[in-house]
Amino acid sequence: MKLPSPAYGILRKAMGFLLILALYACGSAAGKAKAGPEGSYNQDEHPLTVIGYIADEDWQLEAQELAGYSDESFHAADDVPTFGFSTARHWLKLRVLNGKDYKMSRILEVNNPILNQCNLYELRANRAVRLYRAGDDYAFSERPLSHLNILFPIDVQANGSKEYLLEVSSAGEQLQVPLRLRSASEINLRDEKDRLLQGSYFGIILFVLLFNLFIYLIIRERSSLYYVAYVFFLLMLQLSLGGFAYRYLWPESPYLANIANPFFASASIYALIRFTQYFLQLYEFYPRLHKAFTWVSYAVAANCLLALIYTPLTFHVSVLAINSIALLLNILIIPVAFMVMRRGFKPARYFLLAFVVLVITVFFFVLNNFGLTKSDFYAAYGLQIGSAAEVILLSFAIVDKFKRFREEAFSRLVTINTMKAKANEELEQKVTERTEEIQAQKAVVENQKEEILSSIRYAERIQKSLLPSQSSISQLFHESFVLYKPRDIVSGDFYWFGQSSEENPWRGGPRLSLFAAVDCTGHGVPGALMSMLGHNGLDRCVNHPEVNSPASALRFINNEIVRSLQQSGEESSVRDGMDLVLCAYNPLERKLFFAGAKNNLYVFRDGNFIELKGDRISLGADFVSEEGLFTDRELQLQEGDTLYAFTDGFPDQFGGPNDKKLKTKPLLQIISELASHSLKEQEILLAKTFEMWRGDNEQIDDVCLLGIRV
Repeated sequence: MKLPSPAYGILRKAMGFLLILALYACGSAAGKAKAGPEGSYNQDEHPLTVIGYIADEDWQLEAQELAGYSDESFHAADDVPTFGFSTARHWLKLRVLNGKDYKMSRILEVNNPILNQCNLYELRANRAVRLYRAGDDYAFSERPLSHLNILFPIDVQANGSKEYLLEVSSAGEQLQVPLRLRSASEINLRDEKDRLLQGSYFGIILFVLLFNLFIYLIIRERSSLYYVAYVFFLLMLQLSLGGFAYRYLWPESPYLANIANPFFASASIYALIRFTQYFLQLYEFYPRLHKAFTWVSYAVAANCLLALIYTPLTFHVSVLAINSIALLLNILIIPVAFMVMRRGFKPARYFLLAFVVLVITVFFFVLNNFGLTKSDFYAAYGLQIGSAAEVILLSFAIVDKFKRFREEAFSRLVTINTMKAKANEELEQKVTERTEEIQAQKAVVENQKEEILSSIRYAERIQKSLLPSQSSISQLFHESFVLYKPRDIVSGDFYWFGQSSEENPWRGGPRLSLFAAVDCTGHGVPGALMSMLGHNGLDRCVNHPEVNSPASALRFINNEIVRSLQQSGEESSVRDGMDLVLCAYNPLERKLFFAGAKNNLYVFRDGNFIELKGDRISLGADFVSEEGLFTDRELQLQEGDTLYAFTDGFPDQFGGPNDKKLKTKPLLQIISELASHSLKEQEILLAKTFEMWRGDNEQIDDVCLLGIRV
């Protein structure tokens, strides 16, 4: 859709008007800043004295204990006590004097709406009596006065004085305690002045949000979507920082009140990074920078999730991390925008100007968070002033980019339509040519398909008849499961259970319980043919006089496969074979004998896996007859040990969010998480896990996984 030039001019004028309004608000704010810091007070007009403070690093001090402390025990404090990103609890001792001949009723205002705890105690004869409690750790309804800031009503008799203890903490956020003793009328007058600035700011942000949402719905560009997300999260952050969100959105949820600041700050920075990447087209101009920004965005996204886990440690880490990233990022984006602008990308000029304005204002705001500057007006409202100017200038950049690329979009649309029409013509021609051939061959193909499927289904019945039944398996191992999922109708993987004979005792001892998990070359019909050779070899090796251990059994089976396939060393032309795990278990002594061809056995014991590695030789791939090429391994088992053997079908399956192989280590992690379940439940849960991981992908190989508990 082409945006007419007059419409574009109207948009430019609207954004220009908002920029003038923002500058006007900044000028009003500057005039207000000259009148004095917001948190300071005049001792002659308001008889409030901050005697000092004590930092309770271990949270061991109590108000009753501090009531007996002298004034000298408290550290001297500035007019606006600032403690940076502190996790300690701080106690401030205050004194209020009334030199008048009448009772004084005032309101003690703590101009920091994001404190976690702000509790006021009155000192009476070396006792501390708590008057009020407030902060984000309590419901908003518990505050003594309903206000964005924390307000405590105070009464002092004529010609009298009172002393108070103020308990404050922020759980790791910036801890500032701007104090002011005011009358109710003074607070109302101050609030009226603030409404102009706050109303102008939120009005600008809301207009920019809706305006850019409209732009996104027109052009459907990814950068516009990220910018809409950025403005939205910025709006929510400012509502939270100003106390509006806690008062109006979630007044009864201390959890949301506490996690809102780091969460929305992280979410807005994440959206801003993504917007920067795609708006400045870093993937085209500077691919390495684009990749670096992507990794930073992953870190910010992780911090966003960390903010949702509300513990003292995670909260403190998330707050420090996002403030540090925000400070560095806003400075580093400027040279990046400058480099892109030097490459001839004109919309970057507005982008560059926006971040220059933002950095100038936000720099003091973040320094204030770290406690490196005192809390004056620009430190308190710098983020609002800078972000208002920034979102307006970035909106200019989006409109300018839209103007630049609209003609290119129409040109691309014409080209695409031409190519589409040509492709449709070619496709229709090919379809017409092939339709007759397909119709002629359809009957023949269907008949052949039915004959082939009928033969394969018959082969499936034969293959299943060779697999041991569950009852026969249970006679050897009382607790076990088999997860068996052929990729096709017939399978190249198979499982085998048996028992050594009395005439041919393995390892010179009693009859041993045997089991194997086998992966033959290929799948479907070729794999099934190989599985018949492997199954026959396993059945024959049990009673063969030369076989008395898993390793000798592997050598015997290997030679059988080589002879069957007519392989002879270097002259071999057929390179089919199989990988497997073969185990012999002595139930009387709980001793396990193992040999493997490229596959390993895993024994789960006390929360950890014991890995028995097989030899790195496949059966049938080489002529193996010499002693030692397959190795026997022994392991003394304990009651409750669980044995796992599997082919590569499960770990090699593609799937998951990134469409990659599952791999062996994650599979073992999944099995360890299911270890507390019964083996039957493990079979069901592993089957569900496989299907969930595979998703819409095709199964790429046969799956065979055995679990046995001794």
